[in-house]
Amino acid sequence: MKPFKSLVQAALFVTLAGCSSNPMTGRSQLTLVPEKSVIAQSVSAYKAELAPHAKKGKLNDDERVVRRVRAITDRLVAQAVRYRPDSASWAWEVNVIDDPKTLNAFCMPGGKMAIYTGLIDKLKATDDEIAQVMGHEIGHALANHGAEKMSVGMMSDILVSAIGGRYQQASQMAALVAWQLPNSRGAETEADRIGIELAARAGYDPDAAPRLWQKMKEASGEKGRFDLLSTHPASDTRMEELAALAPHMRPLYAEAAKNPATLPTRLAANVRDVTPGDGPASHAVAPAALRPLALVNPAYERFRGGEAVLECENCALSFSNRAGKLKTLDASGDWESLAREVLDVGYSQDIAWYYLGRAAEGQGLRDAARRYYQHAANLARHKETHCKGLFTDLCNGIRLPEQAETALARLGK
Repeated sequence: MKPFKSLVQAALFVTLAGCSSNPMTGRSQLTLVPEKSVIAQSVSAYKAELAPHAKKGKLNDDERVVRRVRAITDRLVAQAVRYRPDSASWAWEVNVIDDPKTLNAFCMPGGKMAIYTGLIDKLKATDDEIAQVMGHEIGHALANHGAEKMSVGMMSDILVSAIGGRYQQASQMAALVAWQLPNSRGAETEADRIGIELAARAGYDPDAAPRLWQKMKEASGEKGRFDLLSTHPASDTRMEELAALAPHMRPLYAEAAKNPATLPTRLAANVRDVTPGDGPASHAVAPAALRPLALVNPAYERFRGGEAVLECENCALSFSNRAGKLKTLDASGDWESLAREVLDVGYSQDIAWYYLGRAAEGQGLRDAARRYYQHAANLARHKETHCKGLFTDLCNGIRLPEQAETALARLGK
């Protein structure tokens, strides 16, 4: 029993100590390794990856292609730092590897990027499609997926060590393999989600995303090392999800098209110029006063239109865990964050609808606020959907339906 007890204790310690929020999506992720450490390690890994190609004269040997790729990635990075201003200090760099048989691209933690000519040439990739590939890869870096994968390997190491030291060597190998393994399906979905938005804001057609993955799927039957597809399966579901996101990205794309002057041909002023080589980078941090962009959330857009959907009936615990945060956001008047938190849980009872009413009213969305307050008042009249039950109280100090009805009177029915 002792080894098992040690295993459980180790697992519990690791889980509690290593949980953090994804910097792009807010998802809880295991991060036993600090992102800065992973970025530092990626520098040497990047050099090792490029060195053999440089030795063969296969690195950046076509100036026309290099200029094209850098123009695209410059615009993507300029948008990336709007979501994560701290990434302005990354030593962003992109290079083109001349390998016609390899259809691949990557972005290491810290912004070290490369794309293989096989992906460009075999797919006959347009600028819009290259932007989707590189936006997806940048999405992995922004979402800290590298540290997450490395942490999975470390957790294997810790757990195996808890069972017996003789397995230490095997566990170290597991950690190494974890770094090289494909990202999880959830991480791939996140990178897709981030990439299509980065590309749209940079002025690249979001409809190119599902089109690109369709090309990849078709190319999988060809001979050659289709490395990107082996780690990024182009499933029908993936293409359907991207196609569903495209309409929400089109307004961003249209706005970028209307204001082309705002799209830099080189990196934004708060990011160092993308150049090959290992010279020291000079950075200017993005102005702290600028609030970082948040990813477009279709559920949030429906909320603003008065068409929010809350369907989770068994989310009382999740809602309870966020009760303090919701109360703080309400008191501080951070209406957008309040709405996003409520929508993320999806709890279908009266208190959640009341908070949506508060968030809508706070943003001046009077019609939407009336709908949400009315829904809260209606649900509060039934014990099955009222926040205060026989043994529980999730009302967070709010009196329902009274306060919802007061709000309706204030807004005018």
